[in-house]
Amino acid sequence: MYRVDNSSDQQKYIQKQCGLIEDLFNILLPKKIEVGNNICRFIIQLTSNKDLDGTVQEVGLCQDCYVFCDYNKLLGLGNFERKQVLLSLFVKGIKLCCHARNCSSKPFEAIEQKVLADGIVFNGFYKDIKVSPNKRQSAQLRGYLSEDIKHISLVLFDKDHLTSRIFLIGEFDFRSFDRLKWISSEMINIYQINWIRSYKSKKVAEDYFAVDVKTGNITYVPVTREAVFDYGVKLLTESNEYERALAVIQQAKELGHGKADNILRHLKTNPEQRDKAVLLQTPKRK
Repeated sequence: MYRVDNSSDQQKYIQKQCGLIEDLFNILLPKKIEVGNNICRFIIQLTSNKDLDGTVQEVGLCQDCYVFCDYNKLLGLGNFERKQVLLSLFVKGIKLCCHARNCSSKPFEAIEQKVLADGIVFNGFYKDIKVSPNKRQSAQLRGYLSEDIKHISLVLFDKDHLTSRIFLIGEFDFRSFDRLKWISSEMINIYQINWIRSYKSKKVAEDYFAVDVKTGNITYVPVTREAVFDYGVKLLTESNEYERALAVIQQAKELGHGKADNILRHLKTNPEQRDKAVLLQTPKRK
């Protein structure tokens, strides 16, 4: 993890760039890496206190390291130069943590070089490539992550593994997408992980985007109760599709979502109501 030592507006801006570097490292880290017993996280803390520079301490299951940062100098740099400096400070802290644990920092240094070579963004494939039922084409998910943009796309390849088409699914954190599945040779479902876990505390990935690779049409299909409800509210408050929104909210009610009934009762009294805060409140009974 990467942290900034206070919450001024300047530090909040830097924190956003620190978060990107943290994300890039966590995406590229091997599934298993040896850093010594009983440690599950390195926390690199930027500090304006020079006396704390290089201080390493073990707190619970975390190895914390303080690294001095001259915020005024940092803010005077260009955007990319600033991220380069933050990257070097992050790796400096990781090396100090590794030294304290008597373990190798080489895996982290290799990631640093890749992050620099890629321009301090992630722009690549993830998840396995899947072949269509007719064996004539294949598809793979591609994610893009930068300081301000997160999006996921589907890349279609022909039988010679040459890129034939790219479909932009949307501006989502690509790590929230679980898998893709060919439903037919012309239709692919891309499953999104629901932010609410099942009662067994397992990830739920039933909501999906259906991609028609022939026409390019992309259709969102919510399946889980919360996703159906959220989609119905979005349709009601952000579009003119009143009848469709009503049907989706009714579906959420049938799935057992309690607040769906609140919305339907409000709309029965005032069909023009679009204030989300009001719609979610329990209507007063007469």
